[in-house]
Amino acid sequence: MATISEILGVVQPESVFGLAQAEIDAIACHPSEVTGNNCLFVCINEYLEYNKWQTWRTHLESLSESGVAAVVAPEKIEGLDVPQLITPHPRRALGELSRLLNGYPDLYTRVFGVTGTNGKTTTTRMLAHMLNRLETACGSIGTLGIELEGRFSMPGTYTTPLAPQLYGQLKHMKTEGAEAVAMEVSSHGLSLERVEGIAFEGAILTNVERDHLDFHGTHEAYSEAKRQLFTRVRQSGLCVLNKESPFCDAFAKTASSTVITYGKDGSGADLELVDFELHPTKSLFTVKYKGETCSFETQLVGAFQIENAMSAITLLVGSGFSLGRIAEALVSFPSVCGRMERFTLPNGATAIVDYAHNPDGLKHVLENCRLLCKGRLHVVFGCGGDRDRGKRPLMGGLATDIADIAWITSDNPRTEDPDQIISEILTGCDSDQV
Repeated sequence: MATISEILGVVQPESVFGLAQAEIDAIACHPSEVTGNNCLFVCINEYLEYNKWQTWRTHLESLSESGVAAVVAPEKIEGLDVPQLITPHPRRALGELSRLLNGYPDLYTRVFGVTGTNGKTTTTRMLAHMLNRLETACGSIGTLGIELEGRFSMPGTYTTPLAPQLYGQLKHMKTEGAEAVAMEVSSHGLSLERVEGIAFEGAILTNVERDHLDFHGTHEAYSEAKRQLFTRVRQSGLCVLNKESPFCDAFAKTASSTVITYGKDGSGADLELVDFELHPTKSLFTVKYKGETCSFETQLVGAFQIENAMSAITLLVGSGFSLGRIAEALVSFPSVCGRMERFTLPNGATAIVDYAHNPDGLKHVLENCRLLCKGRLHVVFGCGGDRDRGKRPLMGGLATDIADIAWITSDNPRTEDPDQIISEILTGCDSDQV
């Protein structure tokens, strides 16, 4: 519960109309989420999906009938007879108010953010798994939902939830005994200020490749969105960067805490990959940190999965855990649903299922499958509709360059013609292999 005075202190509105002394116990940004007369409504333009927006003005009729206690809006709403707090930054206010109403849960749990074009889900789940094995109760939030090992697991809606849901989940984690939370932080979540107010204990960058240009417009804007995460880490925390990423230096210059890096042998990174072996059911690798070397085994398959593991290891070793204990924690981490997930078919062939949906992801998956494949390599893939069209021929070219046979199919066309999407993929393909 928060008083109007507390609400004003957080929002710091430019102007106020119809100020009342109501107490607020809930917050919403859609009429369907209004829970009662003590609910505060924040007017924001909602990003629904794939270049589809809904403006807050479409809610006005429902809002008048919802019985909300007050609203936060970018401008005064005529004809709405409830107190109004006017601010040019309603999205920012939504985050800070959600934090207030949920009791500042990020101050009582260590929150670790993971961002990158690929590898967020695996790295987040892996980090949570290892922290649990290192006697730190850690939950996870991301594409596969929210989970606190051994206590609860539930599906989610967004990779990075909207602020009211996110802070509610952090509060639930804290109540259930979580000491830490590892969460995926998407470029959408950063651009739309869904993590506003969170004091991150640490942040990890896996990579920055081509993706989501339908939303961000340019690769530069996309990378800038991800960079914001590293300005949100508390001074006592850690910013973990991929030394071999072309964005490493730019991210490091604006990082708000100590930077620690990972990379290949000779890269000059703090944690270096000395050697590795890839097998059909596991990966073995050796790392070096401050003159000490340690061997690791993981059930994850593929060189890029070793990179994901190294990012999590770097955060943990930088936090004071020994390499030996981290190695013991990693070995029991299982494969993640839809991430280089391995199946044996009735005819003895091996099938790998992966979420790869952009050129970099597809390239890594196919290159690693090629290393493990003893026969012919087939790939079945498509491209989603209402997204970056420029990546379609790039993915088609990669498929036919690396695989022996490419099967082009439909992958959630949304509002587009599936045949048109396939035609655009085919412009980059070697027709003899399709």
